[in-house]
Amino acid sequence: MISFTIYRKLFKVGSLLTQILPEKLALKLLNIIIKKNNSVILKNLKNKPTKILLLLPKCLQYFSCNKNIIESIDNCQQCGRCKIKNILQLSKKYNLIIKVATGGKLAKMYVEQISPDLVIAVACKPELVIGISNVDGYKVIAVPNIIVNKPCINTDVEIKEIESFLQCIAGE
Repeated sequence: MISFTIYRKLFKVGSLLTQILPEKLALKLLNIIIKKNNSVILKNLKNKPTKILLLLPKCLQYFSCNKNIIESIDNCQQCGRCKIKNILQLSKKYNLIIKVATGGKLAKMYVEQISPDLVIAVACKPELVIGISNVDGYKVIAVPNIIVNKPCINTDVEIKEIESFLQCIAGE
């Protein structure tokens, strides 16, 4: 078994490779990196995290919605046009801190300000891998979003996947 420090260095090398490989090969490598990352993070959780940040991309919100969920996720009217309503339910059940970011710099700022025990990040695969590298020193579980029609507009996420990680962390 390789050490966590060596794993992080290999992670960064893999991340760089995805930027120079052809798209199909890069996506396959991103899948492998994300799965391995999540496995390593879960295996290396020594204590049950109490401060969990769920970091979401703005593109999960219904595109024509005029509610500002970046300012506060509680601004969501829970109309059901997107999965934010379901995510709010998860938040209450698992006592999560939720932040919505428009990009990597804002996401990194949230992580550094909140300093959580664990981050569960939802984003497109390339952004997840770059984001994990940018917040070195934090434990990040990566959950890829689902591109429905176009990238960055009305994306989706498997709520069950987020919840399965939360259940695993909680020991359920």
